[in-house]
Amino acid sequence: MRLFLVRHGQTEANLRGVFCGLTDLLLTPQGVEQAGQVAAWLAEVDFTHAVSSQLLRARHTADIVLAGQEINATIDAQLNEMNFGDWEMRHHRDLQREDPAAWAAWVADWQQASPTGGESFPQFLARIEGAVEQLKSVQNNDNNRLLVAHQGVLSLMLARLLTMPAAAMWHFHFEQGAYSVLEIHDGFITLRAFNSRAVWQPATRG
Repeated sequence: MRLFLVRHGQTEANLRGVFCGLTDLLLTPQGVEQAGQVAAWLAEVDFTHAVSSQLLRARHTADIVLAGQEINATIDAQLNEMNFGDWEMRHHRDLQREDPAAWAAWVADWQQASPTGGESFPQFLARIEGAVEQLKSVQNNDNNRLLVAHQGVLSLMLARLLTMPAAAMWHFHFEQGAYSVLEIHDGFITLRAFNSRAVWQPATRG
């Protein structure tokens, strides 16, 4: 199986640098353009399956990427971004002043602390682990799958697919307007491309 990972296009939250998990935002005009660029680079890929988170920014990106295909993306809430609760649409500078205890706890131990009213990292990890196990269990080794989600989801998913600890997610920054590719064959996983901005050309195996 060849798995194409795509982060949603730009949103207003990205421009403002605020926490945005379950807040449902539209793509900006640049975000739409970014998704269109990915669509052009993947135009020759014959996708047999596609999935996105249930959030509008991911669904819209998936729709644009699949515009020339005969399939639509199915929705999977497991792929939603982390729920930041009361921190949604707020900047870390404001949180340091307005929610100092919770912010300090988060900075000190983000793997155990929770955003106020939000999802803990262990809860988020368990959710993404479920999605990872589903991908590992896919039996058809020859299809092309598209997965459109969010920075936190994709970085954690990639770390776990590569059997790295959860904290390794910080090594993988998924850029908007790019795509990454994993090959999964008989449980063996290879990273073939990361944040690519070129027409996809599968390498000859041998």
